Amino acid sequence: MITRRALLGSALAAAAATAARRALAAGDAPMPVAFVSHGGPMLAIDPVRGPALRAWGAKLPKPAGVLAITPHWGSRNIELGATGRGVAQYDFPRWLADKLPANLAYASPPSEALAKRVEALLGDGYTVQRSARTGLDHTTWTPLMHLLPAADVPVLELAYPYLREPQLFALGQRLAPLRDEGILLLASGGMTHNLASVDLDRPSSPPPSWSREFDAWAAERLAASDADALLDWRHKAPAADLAHPDDGGHFRVMLVGLGAALARGGGAPARFPYVGYELGLSVRCAELG
Repeated sequence: MITRRALLGSALAAAAATAARRALAAGDAPMPVAFVSHGGPMLAIDPVRGPALRAWGAKLPKPAGVLAITPHWGSRNIELGATGRGVAQYDFPRWLADKLPANLAYASPPSEALAKRVEALLGDGYTVQRSARTGLDHTTWTPLMHLLPAADVPVLELAYPYLREPQLFALGQRLAPLRDEGILLLASGGMTHNLASVDLDRPSSPPPSWSREFDAWAAERLAASDADALLDWRHKAPAADLAHPDDGGHFRVMLVGLGAALARGGGAPARFPYVGYELGLSVRCAELG
């Protein structure tokens, strides 16, 4: 059953997208693309990274909505998350959940209009399905608590099956028109992601050389908009197998954002609103396009 609130949320989203298109037609730049290293769920109350992300969010143009691309839940096809009012899911171990206040919320407006727009963009060539999930993954709501603390624009999550690097870049290219409609593409991952290296008993230890080297290489290539090197990161980046000993999903999600940022063959150089380490892992964030 479609509620009055859902209809109102869809209408507001459509009106915001129309206003964004008109503004862009008048000569404004398209919405930037954001890559966030989400780190652990404690980001929701982080006293250092939180203010940095809030300062970044305050400088961004006000979006008409957010499409959050997450590596945390997989699917056999492109999958869109819940489209009702946003719910902050505590989808992480209980010992971590106990460290956060129990009443954190991110009640963003319904996102059905945005979901239909994404389906229209991907309908030719992609199989798109709706997820049974009922809320927002912590890869989405914890950074948005700071980037967009008012929670006043629709938020939709997108997950995908394992795709090779050129396919992820092409997916981002297909989503690029959303930037012209005022939609913020938020790729949430991690610049380095080796959980086996984390020593919770030594949280202040200096970051290992492999984390620093991979981070410096990625920053240099992003600043140069070097898509060729970034797409071949497994072979080009130093210490890639230590920085991402798994399938690299937390880095590769950034390639979706890169595809959207470079869809027109150019774009502003990447800038880095936050640079730092958490438990030895790089949590660098990047603004693309």
